[in-house]
Amino acid sequence: MPAARFPIAVTATPAEVRSAPLLFRGDLAGAFRRAAELGCQGVELHLRRAQDADPRALRRWMSEYDLRVPTLGTGMAAALDGLTLADPDPAVRRAALERVRGHVDLAAELGSAVTIGSLSGRLGPGDEALREARRAAALEALGELCLYARARGVTVLLEPLNRYECDYLNRLEDVCAAARQIGAPNLKLLADTFHMNIEESDLAGALRPAAAWLAHVHLADSNRQAPGHGHLDVAAVLRTLSEIGYQGFLAFEVLPVPDAVGAAADGLRAVRAALCALDMESKGIHTDG
Repeated sequence: MPAARFPIAVTATPAEVRSAPLLFRGDLAGAFRRAAELGCQGVELHLRRAQDADPRALRRWMSEYDLRVPTLGTGMAAALDGLTLADPDPAVRRAALERVRGHVDLAAELGSAVTIGSLSGRLGPGDEALREARRAAALEALGELCLYARARGVTVLLEPLNRYECDYLNRLEDVCAAARQIGAPNLKLLADTFHMNIEESDLAGALRPAAAWLAHVHLADSNRQAPGHGHLDVAAVLRTLSEIGYQGFLAFEVLPVPDAVGAAADGLRAVRAALCALDMESKGIHTDG
């Protein structure tokens, strides 16, 4: 079977962040222009607050450069403001919901999804009963968000994170289980290969049973750099995505190494090389000498 062709998105934020795995920082107009010049199809935006971006400007750039905004990231609200859906304080959970509702409203204007990753938070220490109560509260808040988003035609993407960043949503199967429990049709899975390299013993084996939920992919190498800079078997991941019929974006949520444009270009080369190899493989052509 020939390999699928996936739309590619770069990551961008209007914030001047230093250590986040985001490519373009500060100048959103420049990020859209660069994405188009690189031949990408989208710009994944990461916003501390929805008000940090002008929807009229975003729509203008989307039209001018023929680019989509596949999803809005919300992790800065957790990293910079301590807002999470699992906080033991109901007031903090409420503030987190209020913050991300702004992202949902903006997403509705742009035709985007909204990502919940770091905003999931941590359950923290405690006995099994306490942790289960905190998990239930977090999923209740997530379900409330999904209801708000569904009324506005917005998909919510739940992203499992590695054990060093989250203590209850680590594997793809954890998110699928949470989605089944919540039962919201607009709650889908975001798979990030960086986190998967830490938590999943078999990336293909994790992706296949999650196919029905999968709606977005962060394609990052094992060192959080662009694909091709680490140990990730890019071809194996793309082969699996093709076989399960995945049709969503591949977004480079990666460190800007050596710089934003260079990292995006490296990632694109790695994806194109992997797809070329898969096409040759499907035709029975071997290049291993």
